Amino acid sequence: MGGSLRVAVLGAPGVGKTAIIRQFLFGDYPERHRPTDGPRLYRPAVLLDGAVYDLSIRDGDVAGPGSSPGGPEEWPDPKDWSLQDTDAFVLVYDICSPDSFDYVKALRQRIAETRW
Repeated sequence: MGGSLRVAVLGAPGVGKTAIIRQFLFGDYPERHRPTDGPRLYRPAVLLDGAVYDLSIRDGDVAGPGSSPGGPEEWPDPKDWSLQDTDAFVLVYDICSPDSFDYVKALRQRIAETRW
């Protein structure tokens, strides 16, 4: 059967979101950190239990560089990607950075408030 799934990979800048996506899609891991210069959308097809799924994987920060997800900023909602229509969220943080964990906690709270 299969279908389409939208996945958002979110977290503070520099925590490894793109590295995790690249590991999943291409089996490689970058040697050096290079900041992502804006949201990216990956469109792979995956085979799971004999069914093909078309994935849309969004790589990018929700609130934008340097802003806090707990602040007054609005969710960006480009017409081609609504976070309310997202099927799954992957929240990424750096285990050596308590600030990045706080960022993810605030993202999780904002997702809960936005979706329900």
